[in-house]
Amino acid sequence: MKVKITDLERLILSSLRKKYSEADSQLMADVLLFGQLSGKTSHGIVRLFVGNSSILSQTPKGKPEIIVKSKISSIIIGNGNPGMLVGPLAMKEAIRIAKKEKIGFMGTKDTHTSSGCLSYYLEKIASENLIGIIIAQSPPSTPVSGGIEPLFGTNPMSFGIPSDPRPFIFDMATSAISFGALLKAKTLGQKIPTNVAIDKYGDPTTDPEEAMQGATLPFDNSYKGAGLAMIVEILSGLWPGADFSGLNEQGGWGNLFVAFNPNLLMDVKEFKEKVHLLLEKARHSKTREGATVRIPGEHTLDKRNESLKLGMIDIEDNLYHALQKASKG
Repeated sequence: MKVKITDLERLILSSLRKKYSEADSQLMADVLLFGQLSGKTSHGIVRLFVGNSSILSQTPKGKPEIIVKSKISSIIIGNGNPGMLVGPLAMKEAIRIAKKEKIGFMGTKDTHTSSGCLSYYLEKIASENLIGIIIAQSPPSTPVSGGIEPLFGTNPMSFGIPSDPRPFIFDMATSAISFGALLKAKTLGQKIPTNVAIDKYGDPTTDPEEAMQGATLPFDNSYKGAGLAMIVEILSGLWPGADFSGLNEQGGWGNLFVAFNPNLLMDVKEFKEKVHLLLEKARHSKTREGATVRIPGEHTLDKRNESLKLGMIDIEDNLYHALQKASKG
């Protein structure tokens, strides 16, 4: 069904306000809406109320706490708050530090939900003329290459680069499918693609429930994808004190936010001009039979902008009705 974006935001905020303050609810609503409006629906409203790692299923122990480690680094202890609340706080602090010190590192731990679509944060970081890197650890769901035991999360890695007229953003999971996509498929009674997951016996499956009991595969089903997942596990899980491969479950989910100024090596204006030159070179490079070149990240921002322009968005009926129910409590 088609839904007005203003109505969708109202229902999201109404649901969130039942457990969180007005300010915190708005921070999370912005991240949720970005996912929904940009077509990254696995990181949209399904994350609000579906599953044990949903926003509304959390019981925070207190407000997030910022622990300063050095003049360029801090850790946010989530105290059980949602990742989509801690994420915006980490992003803002990384930007603040980078503007003052040219580079800022923010680790997060003790959250138990997704931080949402990482492109949301990267657009904001890059729009401040800073380069952004965000990687995110989550509960074990992906095995090493050749294994069937989940050891690493879906573990996305993402980059935001300042450019004109808009940032260049690259955001990918190191797994072949995100856990949010499994949640959505299960909620809608849909199958998942082939060759993205296995069941608990190691056999291929297209059943999202069997995949949740089994494992998601590395994005390339090789040691390279599994190796990248391991790197994310170390830098965004182990390093900030969050969980890593189930060996520190009390640490919760972890993230690493990095923001730094291009002028560490090059004038910002020159950097942005040259990034734009590179993107245009890629955009107009030769293709077979006139195929269109896809620049990473552009479809996400185009879809979001188109949705905002229309003021309307398509949402599956049962998801919308579930959101209505959540908003009424």
